[in-house]
Amino acid sequence: MKAPAKQSQAGQQSVLARALAPLFRAYLRRLDEMAARLPGDALACEMTTRDDDGKLLLGEDGLPLRYDVADRSTGETYEVRGAKPDAPAEAEVRVGPLVLRLLPGNWEAMPLACAFDGTPVPEDAEELANLIRAWAVLAAHGAFAHTGEARGTKGAERWSGRIHAVSIQMHGDELRAQFDLGTCPPAGLDALIESLAGFGLDRAPVAWATLGGAAPDKV
Repeated sequence: MKAPAKQSQAGQQSVLARALAPLFRAYLRRLDEMAARLPGDALACEMTTRDDDGKLLLGEDGLPLRYDVADRSTGETYEVRGAKPDAPAEAEVRVGPLVLRLLPGNWEAMPLACAFDGTPVPEDAEELANLIRAWAVLAAHGAFAHTGEARGTKGAERWSGRIHAVSIQMHGDELRAQFDLGTCPPAGLDALIESLAGFGLDRAPVAWATLGGAAPDKV
């Protein structure tokens, strides 16, 4: 018999945040290892860039273009990528009426799939995409940076607590997003998943959602 999904609850860290913590920690370890290869005076972490007029450069998603690690002395930038997927601490988490499946994946290339309960009208699909995009904008500007637990690791304060990128597309009745979650703490995803769970009050409800899995070449 299949075990019931764990219920997200109030407290120091939610069930969802604890379930995602192994993926986040693995990503931070990769970041720390990459940062350790550069001289301290040349190291730049999660650096943004500006054009000749001082304007902040944005990615295709409209979020600030942010690199994992950069070498100030050469201008070279480096992006962390996991060699294999990291496993979450739980396979499923229930948030209100929504059961969220959690699959092994990488924090820096994290797919999210949401399926509607039936065929949504275009306005509902667009509104769900807007919801996910709005969360990403908040997360990219540090709205959830304070939600992380203290690491006690040397250099931990150099990471900004922000996501780096998002892409969103509809595939039939399924909305798919892919995040580079950057150094946004797992607790930052509570607001996103709780919003997905409550989306059906006024719109076509989300029947199920999956977070993790292999990142596609294109969303």
